[in-house]
Amino acid sequence: MISFFKKNPEYRAAAGLTFTYFILFIVTLFFEDYIPLSSAYIWNIFLSLIPMLLSLIMQKMADKEKNGEFSLAIFLIGLLWLIMFPNAPYMFTDLAHLNLFEVSYGLNISTFRSAWFGLLFAAFSIMTGVLMGMLSLYITSSIIKKKYNSFVSWIFVALVSILSGLGMYLGRFPRFNSWDIFRRPLYLIKTMLSVINLHTFGFVVLFSITTGAAYWLFYLLFDHEKIDKLR
Repeated sequence: MISFFKKNPEYRAAAGLTFTYFILFIVTLFFEDYIPLSSAYIWNIFLSLIPMLLSLIMQKMADKEKNGEFSLAIFLIGLLWLIMFPNAPYMFTDLAHLNLFEVSYGLNISTFRSAWFGLLFAAFSIMTGVLMGMLSLYITSSIIKKKYNSFVSWIFVALVSILSGLGMYLGRFPRFNSWDIFRRPLYLIKTMLSVINLHTFGFVVLFSITTGAAYWLFYLLFDHEKIDKLR
């Protein structure tokens, strides 16, 4: 088991993030009444966990493809991954709730342990969910890279970041869920067209860049091929 994780850093990272999620879940069971929105954070991490698991499944299936062609199953799982992925960077918008913990009042900072405990729980939750998403994007883009080339994989990352910015807006404000693309697609499209304006465009651009920047930082820290070359 140890040798497997050493040879497969993606699985090692996925296992570590899943374990972190488990710890946060246990904390929620005991302190839910004392941490605002703790259950919401746990739910959002779960939604971030799904694309991470889907990317691992795609990687396993792609490795077994002998002719280098993507099967219909990989394509369908990839489509589901794309629909679920924005839930991970969406957790950036949960930063808006940090004021609920009342750690500071202007320049005055609280010394209450309970306030800091809640704030740290929220921070670790957001980091865990975002990292799950960045790991899944890294795995998926690596599959694209093996199939085509590095340039195409970065174009893929850029497109996913843009779509994520749009998904984050639709999730935070009109309050759509990923599965609404199946439940009420016409209403989703109608709403999306109705909210097109400069304000919406600015939000989408900002969080598209944020998603791309987060992935770039993750890539620099995680890409084992580049790390191995430096050794």
